[in-house]
Amino acid sequence: MMAEGLGVTVEISLLSLLLATVIGALICSLRMSSNKVVSRIAMIYIELMRSLPLLLLLLVMFYLVFASSGLDKIHITVLCFSLYFGAYISEIFRSGIEGVDKGQWEAGAALGMSKGLVLRKIVLPQMLLRILPVYKNQMAALIKATSIVGYVSVMDLTKASDYIRSRTFDAFFPLLMTALVYLLLSWLFGLAADALEKRLTPKRRTL
Repeated sequence: MMAEGLGVTVEISLLSLLLATVIGALICSLRMSSNKVVSRIAMIYIELMRSLPLLLLLLVMFYLVFASSGLDKIHITVLCFSLYFGAYISEIFRSGIEGVDKGQWEAGAALGMSKGLVLRKIVLPQMLLRILPVYKNQMAALIKATSIVGYVSVMDLTKASDYIRSRTFDAFFPLLMTALVYLLLSWLFGLAADALEKRLTPKRRTL
């Protein structure tokens, strides 16, 4: 049961992280748009997600928005986590882009590069190095936040340990195992982020 719960936790974490990153990039582009209406809408979305508790959003999505949709529980939770953490990731992206010196844009334009090419070849590599530590923290927060999906009857790792506790009347072992597994998951995801940072940093590739 713990193994099945772990599989569900990993599935929700990975899918939510990937989709939240895509949503974050999209919201970031809208937020930085020169169109004030589009930028304002993106800002309202970000503030809305920041203001709502994640558990409340999950309950609203599950029991109101998709109550009669027939969607799988895991798909609903993935969508909820992606929308919520996508707002935070969009701000991470925006701060990373704005943190790159404007002279980089001007230098690329002076070389005859288009704005899109400057963004892809010059700005994004520098932005990724700036945001990876913060992105890694957000990734760990997402993994730990998946522990609330038991409120909508998704048998994840935490829900499985709680079920075992209720059947065996032993709280110590299942809760300890759950804590250790979450620690291991966060560590493994952190190692992946560190490997990406090392790959993106020329000076660290030989270390």
